[in-house]
Amino acid sequence: MTENSCPTCGCSFGPLLAKGILMIILGILMLVFTLASLFASEIILAILLIFVGITLLSAGSTFFGQPTCTWWVFLLGILVIIFGILTLIFPAIMLVYAMYVLAAAALIGGLTDLALALMGKSGQVNRGLVAVSGILGIILGVLFLINPVISAFTIVQIAGIFFFAFGIIAIIEAFMSKSATA
Repeated sequence: MTENSCPTCGCSFGPLLAKGILMIILGILMLVFTLASLFASEIILAILLIFVGITLLSAGSTFFGQPTCTWWVFLLGILVIIFGILTLIFPAIMLVYAMYVLAAAALIGGLTDLALALMGKSGQVNRGLVAVSGILGIILGVLFLINPVISAFTIVQIAGIFFFAFGIIAIIEAFMSKSATA
């Protein structure tokens, strides 16, 4: 480590400061330009899906180290590519579908947590917390189902707040690492 490096990660003052400033800028941009951030993330997701689909197509003959050709990997690759192209063509519609998938995941996770809490052993210490987690997951899933577009905006705004907060923390960590070595 250098003389101005962070004791936990070894990063020096300059990169930590730059990281903090960039995260604050990104957080502010996400809060101010929520719609643009939402569609930019949709486009990035679409491109990522297309690349994952191409990877699945090319890995179809050697998936999980199997030397045989597996038709379901090819099918999955084709479906992922189609989903990525549809996301590029119809970003708003695919955003709603993505929020429905998140809603279903939250509902299933919430119901599972609630069932685990109710059917758990009486000596289990965290049954109450698991039940609260399940109830919150169910509420979140229902809210996502009621209005998926507002839910997507809310997720982007919360992400912007987190980026802003983590940027401030990175700047504080940069100055703490600099003063610790002084």
